[in-house]
Amino acid sequence: MRFAGRVFPEPISPLSRGARCLLARIPPDILDRMNRPGATVKAAGGLQPSLRPFVPFLAALWVAEMTGAFESAMILAAMKPLIEDFGSPVLVGWLITSYLIVGAASAAIVGRLGDLFGRRRILVVTLFIALIGSLISAYAINFPMLLAGRVLQGLTGAVLALCVGLVRENMPEPLVPMGIGLMISGASIGTAAGLVVGGWIADNFSWHGLFLASAAFCAATIVAIMAAVPASRRGVAGQPVDWLSGILFAPGVMLLLYYAGSIAAVGLLAPLPLLAGVTGLALILIWVWRSLSSAHPLLDVRQFRNREVLVANGITAVVSMSSLQLPVIFSVLLQAPLWTGLGLGLTAFAAGLAKLPSSILSTFAGPLSGWMTGRGGGRTTMIFGGLLASVGWLLLYFLHGSVLTVILVVCVISFGTTILFAVGPTIVAQAVTDDRTSEASGMLSVVRGLFQGIGAMMVTSLLAMDVVADTGSKATYPTEFAFQVTIAVLVLLNLLAMTIALWLPRNDRRQGF
Repeated sequence: MRFAGRVFPEPISPLSRGARCLLARIPPDILDRMNRPGATVKAAGGLQPSLRPFVPFLAALWVAEMTGAFESAMILAAMKPLIEDFGSPVLVGWLITSYLIVGAASAAIVGRLGDLFGRRRILVVTLFIALIGSLISAYAINFPMLLAGRVLQGLTGAVLALCVGLVRENMPEPLVPMGIGLMISGASIGTAAGLVVGGWIADNFSWHGLFLASAAFCAATIVAIMAAVPASRRGVAGQPVDWLSGILFAPGVMLLLYYAGSIAAVGLLAPLPLLAGVTGLALILIWVWRSLSSAHPLLDVRQFRNREVLVANGITAVVSMSSLQLPVIFSVLLQAPLWTGLGLGLTAFAAGLAKLPSSILSTFAGPLSGWMTGRGGGRTTMIFGGLLASVGWLLLYFLHGSVLTVILVVCVISFGTTILFAVGPTIVAQAVTDDRTSEASGMLSVVRGLFQGIGAMMVTSLLAMDVVADTGSKATYPTEFAFQVTIAVLVLLNLLAMTIALWLPRNDRRQGF
């Protein structure tokens, strides 16, 4: 007989019959948790989970999230050779924009497909499509072919949502926050690898080699997932699904993201982007109506009636507009010429290396966030992360005169921001049913992508409010005044995120998954 992960002798006796009768009264879902690997019996009768049996499982998912982050960041390292080959920075910029738009728009739908058809299966399919996209881009003979491959790579934006669902599906409840935190740390390492390793490949080989490396990364990750991640259970068999209530969502979000990303370049009222934005908004409104009127929608907008889900998405939106704009601020501060009175005059490669310490340090913020959430709840952890990020931005307001100082301050901001983002998926996973976990986590990615685009427009507009011009190249750079106004707005937004976190219940750590 198996009980709480341990095997007991089988001979039938009055005691064992009584034990069987007792076990028969325990709900099946509780027995399922007790039989998961790593669960042992506490002296007090509770469950004391062990992390050791889950190390290969977590390592495979960690590498999967690294792969998604690597694919996102690697293109930044190849911008110079790509512009040299294709001639137009605007054209090459679509390699970044298309990836982000597809990733954000597809995250919720791919996550929901994982809920329905098995998360491991959909994760492997997603990585395989990204592998094909990498090979198409690697052997591209023209820009449309390169862009088509990059669009397929954008599906890796849904990897985190699937990983969150797999963590909840396979790990004991007390370990779930730590597992989700580790997934966030994988994104930090993947971003750093994309910038540093990607830069080395681009400098010593070509941008083609960068996409070949990405394909190899995807292939290795698929092998790891198949070897270490258990097959997922499927959703409720025979349950009808209103597919239209999900299909409308993706193009609506893509059109809105296109409009938001175009504002900084062409303004609010440019005809084509404005038409795209209005059409996207109309599709989103139709999706909301369809989802509310359907008994079994593919994407359920009713989840936002849950306070925890609403708060987590609200904080994600605000932080995406503020602290996620750190790369823009960091790049301007380090690479602007010394004569501007603000910049530190570094090259792009040196600025990338300067960002490396904060990326490495942030790998510890994810597990710490999970540990804090398990101990004190998401409310306390979010407030702590928001406070730390706000302090970092305040320090940057006053201390940005040397490279070393900027590196140290950016470490503080990145650490606090990673803690904030690691809590969101945990809160959402607690708040929704198991069969909607990846969908709800994917919706966080959609919100992040949309408001990150809005935040980029806001930050670039603030930095452009007061500039100095280079008479030789006609390039313009923000002044100290514009920089300080921008930082002040970002501090206020971080404080707003902390205020929103106060709406979370105080006792959320006692809620089960």
